[in-house]
Amino acid sequence: MPLPIVLALRELRHDWISALCFVAALVGVLAPMLILLALKTGALDTMVERLVDDPANRELLAVGAGAHDEAFFRWLEARPEVGFVVPATRSINALADAVMASSPRRSVVREVPLVVSAAGDPLLSGEVGPGRVWLSAPLAKSLGATPGGVLTMVIGRRIDGLEQTARRRLEVAGIVPAERYGRPALFLSLPDMLAIERFRDDPAVTPERWLQAAAPPAAFASFRLYARTLADLGPLSAALEKRGVSVRPRAENAALLLQLRRGADRLYLAVAALAAAGFWAAMSANLRGMVERRRLAFSLLRMLGLAPAQRATVPLIQSLVLIGAGLGLSLALVLPSLALINASFPAVAEGAALARLRPDQLGGAAVLACVTALTAALWAMAAVLRIPSEEVLRHG
Repeated sequence: MPLPIVLALRELRHDWISALCFVAALVGVLAPMLILLALKTGALDTMVERLVDDPANRELLAVGAGAHDEAFFRWLEARPEVGFVVPATRSINALADAVMASSPRRSVVREVPLVVSAAGDPLLSGEVGPGRVWLSAPLAKSLGATPGGVLTMVIGRRIDGLEQTARRRLEVAGIVPAERYGRPALFLSLPDMLAIERFRDDPAVTPERWLQAAAPPAAFASFRLYARTLADLGPLSAALEKRGVSVRPRAENAALLLQLRRGADRLYLAVAALAAAGFWAAMSANLRGMVERRRLAFSLLRMLGLAPAQRATVPLIQSLVLIGAGLGLSLALVLPSLALINASFPAVAEGAALARLRPDQLGGAAVLACVTALTAALWAMAAVLRIPSEEVLRHG
């Protein structure tokens, strides 16, 4: 074993009470910080990740009806904050009088909300098209419908006191999971939605030819809009408000939770930085004191011809050993504590523990410990190199 390692370990063994107290002090600082980090990662970060993963939280709802032309939608599509946008009709027309399924059992659901969709819809894992729709899970359950099934949509209107109905055969392309959209709804293409609006608004459109192709309107009353990320909600809302378009986020608490996470991150970093700075100062002073107590020994080593690098390595090895022991003992206490916390309290989400440490966090703690050990030993290493060889002769 190299001589500097032997000397460093013998010194720690000789002064084992001081070494043990120092390791205990490190555990007292590091273990609570790791537990706080695990709780922040498991509880707060998991909730934010669920918000991020749920596209409904990135939706901006138009307030009131407007007149949005093609240039407006081109402007939206060109913005980097936009994840998805599609024109929409007036909300009064976004309702089917009934949707019927003939197999496996004849089921009817009345007053079904209609949601216009298009390619890239973040709620769907596929696409709609003329006559091809997606159903939300609650609606599919009520109808007993499955992908590949056939439905009939009924659209009604009243003209001069006369009730008229139009029918549309629909093929079910897929089911939107309940965690994506938890309310009954039918997702259909923009051409189908426009056909419904024309039938209800224009008496000249008869039930027999209501599905015939027609030119799109010059302007649309509304839109479905999703930001690319939660952080894009604010800038996108501000850009729309500046353009005179009033919107509001569907998830009012999404921005607040993001602010809470950023605040918690800053607070934790500040506390961790203060704790690390305090421990670094204590470590540096402890190693420097060790050198001062062993001045004559280091002077003798210099007189005997031990190389400067070998002499300076002694406090560095001691620093690494002390911090390594503190980190190892902290993990030995923290990991069972996290298992106990997770066993005692319910998870914040399915498959997500209340308190957890990621491998990169553990690796970061190890790297930080090594950096602290290296930098805290610099003062002591410099002091070792300044000890003259003749000092042992004057005081020996």
